[in-house]
Amino acid sequence: MAILTKAVSVDEAGQLASLHQKCFTDSWGSKEFAELMNNPVVLGLIHTQDKKDIGMALLQTIAGETEILTFGIVPAYRGKGLGYGLLQACVNRAVICGARAMFLEVSSDNHAARNLYSGFGFQQVSVRKAYYADRSDALICRLSLSSASL
Repeated sequence: MAILTKAVSVDEAGQLASLHQKCFTDSWGSKEFAELMNNPVVLGLIHTQDKKDIGMALLQTIAGETEILTFGIVPAYRGKGLGYGLLQACVNRAVICGARAMFLEVSSDNHAARNLYSGFGFQQVSVRKAYYADRSDALICRLSLSSASL
């Protein structure tokens, strides 16, 4: 079982959008991904298992901080530890880019993602009340990269 995470170019925005649509009900389109990826501080990642696309992430690094703009594993592949591998790849890229901290937001209702992030060491630092369309809160989480290993 070969698992690989690769950086993708703006030309592969459609691939990211397709994965995003499989992961989320309210998904972003190719145009949104392309617009974001045209910014040199934004990096798209695709996670593959045996050459099949199973996950994606979009990262933005500015002023020593990396934010995970979106992150997802295709539902059929969830619960198998693959999210942890993709998250580790995100951290590795952030460290290479010189980031000292990583941030993300997650729905208070998304218990699986919250468990993944807290198990990885992310700590909640803030809340955006009723942020999502379903009125769930957005939990803002932070990971110090000084202790993260490549």
